[in-house]
Amino acid sequence: MLFSLSCVGVDIGSFGVKIAYIKGRKLHYYTEKFKITPPPKKAIIDTITKGLSAIDYKEKERFIATSIKGKDVKSHYIEFPLMRRSELMNILDSEIEKYLLIKKEEAIFDVQILKKAKRQMSVLIVGTKKFIVDERISLIKEIGWEPSLITTETLALTEAYKRSKVFSKTDTIALLDIGYSFSKLIIVEKGLPLFERNIEIGDAHFISSLCERFNIDEEKAQELKYTSFQNSKEIELILQRKFKPLCEEIQLSFDYYEYSFKKAPSLLCISGGGANIPFLKEFLSQYLNINIYEWDMLETFNIKPSNQEKLLFNVAIGLALSKA
Repeated sequence: MLFSLSCVGVDIGSFGVKIAYIKGRKLHYYTEKFKITPPPKKAIIDTITKGLSAIDYKEKERFIATSIKGKDVKSHYIEFPLMRRSELMNILDSEIEKYLLIKKEEAIFDVQILKKAKRQMSVLIVGTKKFIVDERISLIKEIGWEPSLITTETLALTEAYKRSKVFSKTDTIALLDIGYSFSKLIIVEKGLPLFERNIEIGDAHFISSLCERFNIDEEKAQELKYTSFQNSKEIELILQRKFKPLCEEIQLSFDYYEYSFKKAPSLLCISGGGANIPFLKEFLSQYLNINIYEWDMLETFNIKPSNQEKLLFNVAIGLALSKA
């Protein structure tokens, strides 16, 4: 079976929590926003606990897969002479500071071999500081569950993409997840993430512009973003001005990728709470001159989401699909 795992994916963002649990071919999912941002640890634990009790989880073993994202994650793409993975890990064990700018004694890292040639191989090195992983493990254990996997947002989104309806074995595809604080851009070829970048522009930047212009709180600004822009050219123009710098950063990344790999993405798949604006698809398409696909993994499970749920669960589902 394609969907037969029993691990629960928990995507902890700065704005809220998304939970996904796959049993057979059925998806159980849950989301809740934090009342305070950034949330204290107790608020995160309480929110996840509430969500876990809400999904229909009946397994005896209680495992959670989650991710680390944003500035907490360091990554580096590099070419190495062809060698065994164990040899590569031994080399990196003593040289990791050079690649991730984290002191050896503070670092925890892993590698993914992306491509192999006769004498060379392309490698993705991903790492973070040990205390960040320890904090995440401690949080999961306080909930009364066990950590099954702690990965990165990039790898979770890539895993979700490989199981999605839009997956291509031949085309180069870009994935853009617009989160609350920042956006994650990934360029994938044959199921491998060959490029990734954090762009420090997210939904919070768009919402704050509406709060300032109309003197409203964030909750009302979220409602305005989804429901009122069609009747207000002013709201659309405000959001377009905020999206333009994001488009510029995406185009720079596409140009760099095309220069480095002699290929350009043929499709941009957008997801995340910040992508759930009706005009955005057309705006990105015109600015970047590329086809845009609103990528929602809920559709893979034949679920028609509400406006509030749309495009939110790709990371959580990717975590639930990931294998430790």
